[in-house]
Amino acid sequence: MNESTKQEKKLDSLVLKQAVRDLASKDVDLSTDAEDFFYSKDFKQLCLRLDIDIAIMRKAIRELVEYPIISKKKIANDIARMIDKSFMHLDNY
Repeated sequence: MNESTKQEKKLDSLVLKQAVRDLASKDVDLSTDAEDFFYSKDFKQLCLRLDIDIAIMRKAIRELVEYPIISKKKIANDIARMIDKSFMHLDNY
C-alpha cells in the first residue's frame, strides 16, 4: 500500500469516527446531520474505500440512534476505539 493510499484510508477512518461521535451528540442538529450522513451516497463510498460492510454499519447506526444519550455516548466512544484499532495498522506499513 503506497503512502498516499495509507493517508487516504487514515483520513477516511477519522471521518467515520467523527460521524459516529457526532451521532451521539447532545446537539440535535449535529446528531441529525450525522444520521443523514450514514444514509448518504458519501457514506456508501466511504464504506467501499474502507472495505466496511455498509449493511452491518447501518444496522449498528440504527440501533445506536435508539439508545438514550448517556448510553449513546459510551457506545459511540466504544465504536470510535474499534475504528482506531481497525485502521491503526496503517501507521505500520
